[in-house]
Amino acid sequence: MKTVLYCFLVVVFLTGCATHGAMKVASGLNGQPWIVTNDGSIYAYNGSGWDQKEASSTADDLAVCGAFLTILTKADSQGQRTVKSRSVLGGAWTTYPSLNPSKANKVACDGYEPVVIATLPLTTTIIKAVYKYSNTTQNWDLILNGATDISIMNGYLFYLSTTTTNGNVWNRQVNSGPDTQWGPPLVAHKIAGDANGLPWVATNATSNPLYKWDTANQKWTFGFASGPVYEMDIQDYTKMFILSDPQIGGGGYTVYSHDLYSGGWTTYSLPNY
Repeated sequence: MKTVLYCFLVVVFLTGCATHGAMKVASGLNGQPWIVTNDGSIYAYNGSGWDQKEASSTADDLAVCGAFLTILTKADSQGQRTVKSRSVLGGAWTTYPSLNPSKANKVACDGYEPVVIATLPLTTTIIKAVYKYSNTTQNWDLILNGATDISIMNGYLFYLSTTTTNGNVWNRQVNSGPDTQWGPPLVAHKIAGDANGLPWVATNATSNPLYKWDTANQKWTFGFASGPVYEMDIQDYTKMFILSDPQIGGGGYTVYSHDLYSGGWTTYSLPNY
């Protein structure tokens, strides 16, 4: 109601309220989406509307593990993002050590421990590596070299390799191998693992990019019809969240969910302020 009243007053003064598109999406504890909007705010869907959890300029990425929210802050002038976490209910942030000179650009979580993809620029190439923070040693551990996207579910790391010759979809236990490649070859753009231990992926196609693994026939098969998939996450093994077109004028995308059993897409309204 406060947001509606505020927008009404702004309209009266001829400035208007803007719809804010989603840049990142994560499944929350109650099976509802959490998003980072185009201005760096964090919102959680409550079943009928959006509750603001953090103000603008807070985050570039987010992940929700149980009752904990983990974020990457907006980049500073050197391009460094800070990893932070707190309870989904609010409260004080825990701030994690810098990965400098590596620069974190994707965050996930394994229980109460954050996991990131970070890049280390070199003179001839850029190394993309996966680091996990240990609450025991209070240090970042290098757990994998060469990943472009990651997803963690029930202690398993699903990832897309930077090497794409024979496909790029892999998984393993978070802390150690052996690594399993999912084939026949498919080059994916985004990945999300489900609670059954199976990967769901999206290629960079603009139409019907979603694929799921057919265990019985040991092959990839088409998932559900959709437009382009810019981000994706899965709630256990029941619901998929994606960001897709239409793109919002001020930046960001539209939020959708898909029931993995009964089917059908749900389109969410977007925060307006």
